[in-house]
Amino acid sequence: MIKLGLAYLNTPLILLLGLLGIGIQTSLFTTYPFNFLQPDVLLILVLWLALRRTFYEGGILTLLLAGAAESHSSAPHGVMLVAYMLVFLMTFGIRRVFVLPDLTTLVFVALGATLVWKTSTLVTLAFLGLGAQQWRHTAMYFFPGAVIEGVLALWLARGLERFDWVTYKNPKARQLLEDELLLEGEGL
Repeated sequence: MIKLGLAYLNTPLILLLGLLGIGIQTSLFTTYPFNFLQPDVLLILVLWLALRRTFYEGGILTLLLAGAAESHSSAPHGVMLVAYMLVFLMTFGIRRVFVLPDLTTLVFVALGATLVWKTSTLVTLAFLGLGAQQWRHTAMYFFPGAVIEGVLALWLARGLERFDWVTYKNPKARQLLEDELLLEGEGL
């Protein structure tokens, strides 16, 4: 019974982990030496949702997390939502077309997602008439941000893989749970 409860708690716990990541990245990495190393925990989480969840579950969680990130930023309304949803949809499409064999390929996906995220925010700001001076900031922080995202993707993906195993969201863990429930139902 506890295992079934953990399986149902996976989605709210992912949401809480995302909110914790937003809180960490918007509070600890705002001063000068640390802003070059600011990780985007939410971007890695959105990649994870696109690679490991269904379209509806991952899309709804991405919308909720992007809305929370937007409320903690000074960006105009809708910029973060557009950027994170674009990353989610592109990664979900890549997942359907290409085989991503292991977690190390997530590093390259994270580097590409960083490029897509930063470019989409620049384009969205340009459409709003606010992106004239933003390209310098993006160019200055792009390379350090991409390196941090690549390193963080590998580390955080391992943690999320373990989290999915513990909460029985992983397909192999779910199959073990179903086999165990089947054996309990037969009286073994």
